[in-house]
Amino acid sequence: MAIADLIGTTIVAGILILMTIALTGSVSESTTQQMLDVTTQQALTTIKGMIEYDFHKMGFEADPGTAITSMGTDNITFWAGIDTNADNVVDGVNTIAYQLSDTSQASSTPNPDDRVLYRTVGAATPVAVALGVTNFALEYYDASGNVTASPADVKTIKVNLTVQSTIPYDSTYSEAAWEKRISPRNL
Repeated sequence: MAIADLIGTTIVAGILILMTIALTGSVSESTTQQMLDVTTQQALTTIKGMIEYDFHKMGFEADPGTAITSMGTDNITFWAGIDTNADNVVDGVNTIAYQLSDTSQASSTPNPDDRVLYRTVGAATPVAVALGVTNFALEYYDASGNVTASPADVKTIKVNLTVQSTIPYDSTYSEAAWEKRISPRNL
């Protein structure tokens, strides 16, 4: 009976070791996925904060009806009075532009769908706000809530933003999305 007990104990110990290894692997996968999710959500939060700040300043200190100089489904340029040197004082009126690149601009990442969202202030070089943006869509509405193509008639802008992780986990990219209608006071 001692050999049977020894064999039984060995089998039970082996099963416990395999269960521990499987649990450790599962926890590791879950942790990695959670880390990618949090990183993606943080990127989205950073971008949306910048967009909300800039869009709410749209038209501030600009001539009425001239705030938006160009607009498209994935780009916009507008006048706004903003603080450009972080001293909490508006430095005057500058143009601010947002432009979504094509996928070739983000070819250094494994994600085939991600792009770069650029922000330009005045005549400065465009700055990459974020990598991993897969959608930056803008819709423009007039005072009656109808879609408009006239920059002078825009009163509300609907922003649709989607960010994905630049690297996959198990061939899946983490994703976070945000949609908001912004009605700048100065339009």
